[in-house]
Amino acid sequence: MPINNDLKQVTLPMELKFDQVPVTNYINNLESLNIELIDGPTREQAQKIAWHMTKATWADSPAETAFENALPEEASLNLQDVLNFRALPTPMECLGFTFKISGIDTQTVTHLIRHRAGSFAAQCTGDRDLRNDNVLVPESIENSDFHHRFIEVAAAAKQLYSDMVDSRVVSLMDARVILPKALETFYVARFNLKDLIGFIRQRQDVQIQPEVDNIIATRIAKIVCTAIPEVSTCLDFKKPDMHYVRTFRVELPDGTFTSRGTNLYHPEPKNDLFDFNEKDSIYPCRREEINGNKSGEEKIFTRMWNDDVNAVNQIKQQLDNEF
Repeated sequence: MPINNDLKQVTLPMELKFDQVPVTNYINNLESLNIELIDGPTREQAQKIAWHMTKATWADSPAETAFENALPEEASLNLQDVLNFRALPTPMECLGFTFKISGIDTQTVTHLIRHRAGSFAAQCTGDRDLRNDNVLVPESIENSDFHHRFIEVAAAAKQLYSDMVDSRVVSLMDARVILPKALETFYVARFNLKDLIGFIRQRQDVQIQPEVDNIIATRIAKIVCTAIPEVSTCLDFKKPDMHYVRTFRVELPDGTFTSRGTNLYHPEPKNDLFDFNEKDSIYPCRREEINGNKSGEEKIFTRMWNDDVNAVNQIKQQLDNEF
């Protein structure tokens, strides 16, 4: 069909930023993190679904599964049985949670979406001008002598991106490949409760998961436990990270040893369950030592982890005292 400029121009869904000077804010990658529960079941809904499904097995008639017959303590204990695999776990698959996870960089995105049991919607980068997007900085870089160089490189990459886009010779789609992984973005993610618990348990691993993944896990745990307190009974942030423990030193048939996992750091106290050579890991120290705070103050990670974990433990304690 021919071009017809007499037609009314369409309204594009994004803002065009041609020839604007790029603006960049540099933000700590943990303090930027925000997780919002968009949609999820109530405690009563979770108890009701668990009750109907678990009681169906031995019921002589459909009426015997009626939730109205359950006392509050019975409904809570039944849901706890489901969550801890002492009863039919299928009800967990019927409980869906949708989150908006913002203030994350694109490196964290790769960790988030590899949990294939979730469903995801992304903030676009193909036809949205990114010149004003924030850059997220890990605490270890903020506290290092490399911080200023980090900012210089990120700023140069964004300027080159803007120059290419403004030239109208390189498209937004192609120019974006120069941008750093540190650029801020957000995702909408949906999980059923069974997969969400698995996500939390995997990402709480302080030995092989990055700090931001750990805090995503604890923050989601706090949100879900606030909505459904019974979930707190199946979470334990003090237990050893057994994947790390089992894979740090693996004996081969010839008597030598290799690693089957990610040997970045020495074991944390809760994981110090085996003998090891100090050179068995990439860094001969614990994570806190290499990513520490030069000021000697409590790390942002430590504060956020403790706040979230204490909140979950408090919910668990309140549940114990409820009946």
